[in-house]
Amino acid sequence: MDKEQQALAFLETDPLLFADMLEPLRRGSAELLYAREDGVLLYERGGGVHMMTARTPAGAEACFERIPRCELLVGHELWYREEAAARFGFQETQLCYQAAWLRETPPPEPRFELRFLPLELAPWVYAHYSHPFGGVAYMEGVIRRGMLGAYADGALAGFAGFHNEGSIGMLEVLPQYRRRGVGEALLHGVVRLAMERGIIPFGQVFHDNAASLALQRRAGMQVTEHLLFWLI
Repeated sequence: MDKEQQALAFLETDPLLFADMLEPLRRGSAELLYAREDGVLLYERGGGVHMMTARTPAGAEACFERIPRCELLVGHELWYREEAAARFGFQETQLCYQAAWLRETPPPEPRFELRFLPLELAPWVYAHYSHPFGGVAYMEGVIRRGMLGAYADGALAGFAGFHNEGSIGMLEVLPQYRRRGVGEALLHGVVRLAMERGIIPFGQVFHDNAASLALQRRAGMQVTEHLLFWLI
């Protein structure tokens, strides 16, 4: 068994928890840095993020030793979070749940009209997103990858797309259109788009975002019981 096969065998023991690691490995956008029975470490080039999982302290140490410098680390077990933060000097921690659509059949057709947004709307999208980061340039990249807009009563009511590393994100419904099913339509739309592209539909939700977690479950996404962490 080569290193990639060993990594896949490890990660496929929990396709939901490790969806974010399985997808870049499968599409070839990740560099596999470590793969043994005690842990897996990869570097996803598109998002510039290290992702790791470890079963033992020795496995965690082996992963840490293979990270020369790191701007974003996603860990899939909380027990080594403090060690990782101290080791690499991270100042910010985010706790997340992972959600994924693991069914073979796609979700139902969205109830609202969905269209790909044009590049010139990037400033508008950035201005209307509740958690803006990366600037307009980042939103331009999201639109180039295929950002969907939902239209209600002829007006743009919300949007959703994909982050650099392939996760579903930037899902936003404008206040006046909330509680009408627009969010669920957008989520189903990007899930269907991911499946058409042969991509695992997955995303991560901050642990304290109750509304988004409720949406994920209502829309039929599976959500992890255990938390992941981001170190930034």
